[in-house]
Amino acid sequence: MKHLTTTVLITTLTATALGVMTPVFAQQHGRQGMGMGMMMQGGGWKATLNEKQQNQVSKLKLDLKKKKYPLKTKLKQLKVELALLMTTDKPNQKTINKKIDQIIKLKAQKMRLMSNHKIAVRKVLNEQQRVKFDMKILKKAFHGKKKGRYGHH
Repeated sequence: MKHLTTTVLITTLTATALGVMTPVFAQQHGRQGMGMGMMMQGGGWKATLNEKQQNQVSKLKLDLKKKKYPLKTKLKQLKVELALLMTTDKPNQKTINKKIDQIIKLKAQKMRLMSNHKIAVRKVLNEQQRVKFDMKILKKAFHGKKKGRYGHH
């Protein structure tokens, strides 16, 4: 009976979290506009794309988003489930470890997706553009992804 109650609670909270997070996520990521990041990029690789390249990169980006967003949603769901498992009266380490393994598999899937996308974009670029693109990849690898609107945090 307790297992059934926990399952119902997890399902309800997950559904609620996804219902609340999806519009917030779409709203936050839909309005990027001409912010500080865009101004600082100025002469980046994107600024040098011709029309054909822009179309190719846009198609690749759309394809990436179609594949990535379901993974991100599932990842959020699994993290909520993990948090709920860890905060029960008697946490089951075996169950928690299985949930962690699921999260790690999804993160690996997402990383593979991102690397495939970057390789596909590189194929569209000329040599000069590739140098700028590669520099950005290396910089992100070293500094990580900036959080917040102006790169703070």
